[in-house]
Amino acid sequence: MDFSFCEFPTTVSVDTLQAYFNAKDVKLPKVGGSKSLNPIQAELASGGEWQTNDAKSLRHLVLDAIVSNWSELPLYRQLPRRQDRNYILSQLDTQLPLQLLSTHIRDDCFWQRCYELRWRLATLQPRGRERRWINIYMERHVQEFIENMQTGDYEQDGNVQTALDICAAYINQLEINLLQPAPSDSESNGSSLAICRVVHVMSVFAGTDHIPLDYLLSNLPDLRRLRLSYSTKTAGINYQIGCNQLTPRDILLLAKGLSQCHELRIFCLHNTKLAAYQLRFLAHSLDKGCHHLKELALMHCAVGDAGIRSFLESCGKESFSTLTVLDLTNNKITEEGAYTLSCSLRHVPLLRLVLRLNPIQSDGAAAIFHTLQSMPIRELNLGTCGISKTITKLFMMLICQHQALLHIDLSNNCLGEDFGKHLLKIINCNKVLESLDLRNTGLSLDMRRKFREFLLKNAERKKHEAFKQQQRTKFKALAKI
Repeated sequence: MDFSFCEFPTTVSVDTLQAYFNAKDVKLPKVGGSKSLNPIQAELASGGEWQTNDAKSLRHLVLDAIVSNWSELPLYRQLPRRQDRNYILSQLDTQLPLQLLSTHIRDDCFWQRCYELRWRLATLQPRGRERRWINIYMERHVQEFIENMQTGDYEQDGNVQTALDICAAYINQLEINLLQPAPSDSESNGSSLAICRVVHVMSVFAGTDHIPLDYLLSNLPDLRRLRLSYSTKTAGINYQIGCNQLTPRDILLLAKGLSQCHELRIFCLHNTKLAAYQLRFLAHSLDKGCHHLKELALMHCAVGDAGIRSFLESCGKESFSTLTVLDLTNNKITEEGAYTLSCSLRHVPLLRLVLRLNPIQSDGAAAIFHTLQSMPIRELNLGTCGISKTITKLFMMLICQHQALLHIDLSNNCLGEDFGKHLLKIINCNKVLESLDLRNTGLSLDMRRKFREFLLKNAERKKHEAFKQQQRTKFKALAKI
């Protein structure tokens, strides 16, 4: 049976087709005009044992001609039959100009093929119900474009504007894991950099400036998630001390770009050292420009207590009124910074707070616990914060009184067996807690097992109550009918 020239829907996998037909008796479609989907056929063809003398139909000859001349005459939507368009998508070269492809083709199957052929070794991007493959491809293309761009190659009205014209409409999420460092003064072009030093006020840092992101971010109107790092992954010929830090010019341009990201929901800046004065610019731009910001993460940025104070001084009582997640992992925050943070969190509707790897110690944790009593927070992470058993009484009060906390992480803190004994006596008062991480806290395995069993009962009880509520709702709806 010959299926060589049949166009199958993209929802039918080759494995499903092979399950119903003997691979030795059928001819499956070819990909790219030469590679067969059937490995047995491919092996026979390479050995010269399997050949076909069947001539292509006139229809397929016409479609092959369209594919060959697609760059001059891109026919796709003009084809009325879905089978013909499927054939075009399966045979079309993915190396054609990106602007030409994006203008005429939106189909998920084609852009998924483009992504898998271009980034074979990359991990597959997560795709939700509303995530189209053309968006995923364009986002990865822009990410690669920015990460590989040298500072001397940046042309706002040239290559940057060209990339924005093609990709900007599809960018909803952007992840930049590194930025190339600028060449040192001795290796750079003297004439061009001399002009830049005159124009920019912060000229003394011209040797460590990164490419400006203000124009790029300002021209992404649908950007909702931004994950950014100014770090350098490799020590190349342009590597120098300070190239992983933000310069005054970098933070000013970043703040200018963020102030135009009015649809931004999630912002993460990681592995980039931030000075206290830079936090002031960052806070002002996020507060005034990103009115829908829900998640803010500054991870491994070494902001310290001075940085926390500078950030909060730029905020008012109504600032970040939509923020639900705050992640400050590994920022050298001590008990002083934790106290400063706790005084400002009362006006923020946080649901998740992460302070792990910060030496806030028991005094800082006490300030946080006191503030959480009046907040609807659901998840708290204080792992590896230097907390000792002196926090026992305040934590017991938190467990008994707080009726919204679902997940608590206190791992890698010196709490001791007495902490576990006191917690075992009062944990029955809490009916909502679902997980409690107490690894490496000095508690025995038997005690941690008892906590885990109790939390599993909590989760099962909540599931049963949710099921009963659902049944009541259905019964009321039927009663109204």
